[in-house]
Amino acid sequence: MSKAVWIVLLGLVAVGVMCGKSFAGGSGAYRVEVPDAAALSLGGAVVGQADTPVAVFYNPAGMTQIKSPEVSTNLSMIRPIGVAQPSVREKTKMQQENFFIPGLFFVTPVAEKMSLGIGVTSNWGLSTDWAQDSFARYVSTRSSLKNEDYILSGAYQLTEKFSLGLGVTVDASSIEKEKKITQAGIIPDANFKLQGDNTAAGFQVSGLYKVSDRHQFGVQYSSDIRRKYHGKVHLDGFNNDVLTGVYKFDPNFTGSSYETDVVSKATLPQSVDIGYCYRPTDKLTLNADILWMDWASIKKEELAYPNETNASRLAFLNLGNPANRDWKSAVSLGLGAEYKLVERLRLRGGYYFHQSPIPQDTWEPTIPDADSHSIAAGFGYDITKAMTLDFTYSAMFYDTRTINNQVGDAVGPIDGKYQQWTNILAATVTYRF
Repeated sequence: MSKAVWIVLLGLVAVGVMCGKSFAGGSGAYRVEVPDAAALSLGGAVVGQADTPVAVFYNPAGMTQIKSPEVSTNLSMIRPIGVAQPSVREKTKMQQENFFIPGLFFVTPVAEKMSLGIGVTSNWGLSTDWAQDSFARYVSTRSSLKNEDYILSGAYQLTEKFSLGLGVTVDASSIEKEKKITQAGIIPDANFKLQGDNTAAGFQVSGLYKVSDRHQFGVQYSSDIRRKYHGKVHLDGFNNDVLTGVYKFDPNFTGSSYETDVVSKATLPQSVDIGYCYRPTDKLTLNADILWMDWASIKKEELAYPNETNASRLAFLNLGNPANRDWKSAVSLGLGAEYKLVERLRLRGGYYFHQSPIPQDTWEPTIPDADSHSIAAGFGYDITKAMTLDFTYSAMFYDTRTINNQVGDAVGPIDGKYQQWTNILAATVTYRF
């Protein structure tokens, strides 16, 4: 079996086994942006270059630069560290985990000026885990957003200098949310758990303009994706005694547990990404990107219970529902440089800044986001003429966020200082047929 076939099979296995939850390592909130090691080492600033298979993700118009079939498989590891210093209790740490994000991209020319590409990756994800007895337990103990994106892209070279790209993304995702429910001082607390899943779709339109051999520009518009999760809400741990008829939790919830259907809507925001690539010499390549994301479309989070008709139970379930979000649009900046040290080895470095879209008034530990500054360093090494290994390390440093709002005030305030940082490792193998 050829090396290329092995790369494809290993990539498919990795994607199928591990594509799922992650901690956001992308452009604010819960976007994940680690599909390729070389792109990560350039601060994600590759929209203007887009000359490898990951163009399927960043700018499909760039696929016309690829003159023979190429496949790449990527694996990124994200390790977040979060610490909270609440105003009313001792310091607490978010539970630490390692999250593995795979990716697979394939591009092939199908005509003289036309190329097709496919990709599988995880572009949106989140996992936070606070202790069951933490100060934040009545707002969140655990949140998980698992995501798989399947991308089909095409590109056509309209003129010698301009190429157009189109893409369709099928987004498959599932959510889980857990928190504690106070029982008027009775210990232990009851438990709340929400689970749901959804499949939705969006599209991308992109362009690549080659001014000269030294200068080129790229742009990509990505549509919003509207999710509608269907699932269950499960409550348990009620301090109710069925035998004696003493319902210490709520007489409308008999027994020790309760379950009902739930529907939740969510929107992934539209975005515009503009990139510039400059090659001042044959050995040096410089890149810059700016990304705008319409997080302002996130106004609220609302749950609906289509099969529940009891007014008292609905009143309890709808406490704090809908929850205001009032997020704001955000901008991210990426800068990167690549230097060809010797024939087979390229060194890379990058910086990227992500602006948080979450305002003070609606911030909560479910998505402990803040403005972040990140650095990255890596290399690309040609193992053979047909096979390349790219490797990158990146460190994300989030601004300390001091929270003073009314979220959770009725059951347990979340006010305090929050700090976090994230380590990322990524490796990509590319094979050219």
